[in-house]
Amino acid sequence: MSVLQPQHTPHWPLYLVAALLIITLLAFGALFVADSVNYQETVHGDIPAEALTEQSYMDRVDMLLARADPTRGDELLARFDCVACHRAGAVNGVAPAFSGIAARAAERRPPLSAAAYLYESITRPQAHIVEGFVGAMPQDYAARLTDQQLGDIIAYLLTADAH
Repeated sequence: MSVLQPQHTPHWPLYLVAALLIITLLAFGALFVADSVNYQETVHGDIPAEALTEQSYMDRVDMLLARADPTRGDELLARFDCVACHRAGAVNGVAPAFSGIAARAAERRPPLSAAAYLYESITRPQAHIVEGFVGAMPQDYAARLTDQQLGDIIAYLLTADAH
C-alpha cells in the first residue's frame, strides 16, 4: 500500500515576484519623492538676495495689474480668509497687518518694488518671513488664485484703502 506524499513545490518563484514588486514600489516611491522635492524647489524656491533685481517678478506683476480691479481685492481677501491672520491675527503676531502694507512692502525686500514684494509674498510666502511673525501663510495661493484674483488683491493692497 502506497501512501501519497504531498509534492514539495519550490517557493522561490513566489519570493522572486514579491521581491520585484517591492523593488518596483520603492523605485516609484523614490521617483515621487524626488519629483516632489524638485516641484517645491521650482515653485517655492527662494530667489537669492544677490539675484533679486528691481525687475524681479515685474513682467508677471505688470501683466496682472494691467487688468486688475482693486475694488474686488478687499472682497477676495475676505473670501480667501486672509483677514483672519492679516487683520485680527496681526495683533497676535501671526501676520503683518494690511493697513499701510504698500509703504512697508516697498522697503521690505530691496530691490523689489512694493508690487513685486506683494506678488512674491502671496505666491511664494516662504521666500521671506517678516521678522516677528510665524510664517504660517498657506503655500498654495499661487495655484488657488486665478490671475484676475491675484491681480485684484495686489492692486487693492497697493491702495491707501487697504486695511
